Amino acid sequence: MIETQATVVAVEPGYAWVESERRSSCSQCGTHDSCGVSTLGKAFGIGRNRMRLVDPLGVEAGDAVVIGLSEQHLVGAAAVAYMLPMLAMIAAGVLATRLGYGQPVTVLLSLLGLAGGLWLVRRRGRRAGDLYNPVLLRRASYAEVHIAFEPMKRSHP
Repeated sequence: MIETQATVVAVEPGYAWVESERRSSCSQCGTHDSCGVSTLGKAFGIGRNRMRLVDPLGVEAGDAVVIGLSEQHLVGAAAVAYMLPMLAMIAAGVLATRLGYGQPVTVLLSLLGLAGGLWLVRRRGRRAGDLYNPVLLRRASYAEVHIAFEPMKRSHP
């Protein structure tokens, strides 16, 4: 289970609106100064994600909570989101080549295959519904709240 801390910003009967920080996961690595992912994270800055989650805990606005997402669901969703459009694009390009179309038509059909793959990913995501949504795991403990917001201490030689 991948976990992160969030804050409850509003509640509805049976649901809680939570907000979490969006951070780059690469800021702690020794090569973060030369890493492209880290550079993109710095360029887009820290943002916030707001989600409506089922509330089995009875939380209140202002509560610090821990939310989680299954690793299996995350890996499965990533595989589908990246592989399906790419495979649809390649299949459309190969089919166009086998049918003897010229390069401009092959490129156009490949792009249509990519668009169709993206449409399928979007449709599958909507149909899966809550399968890929995080869940409220628990209220955050005092230690979790203070460790999460404690500034990073770096040692300088």
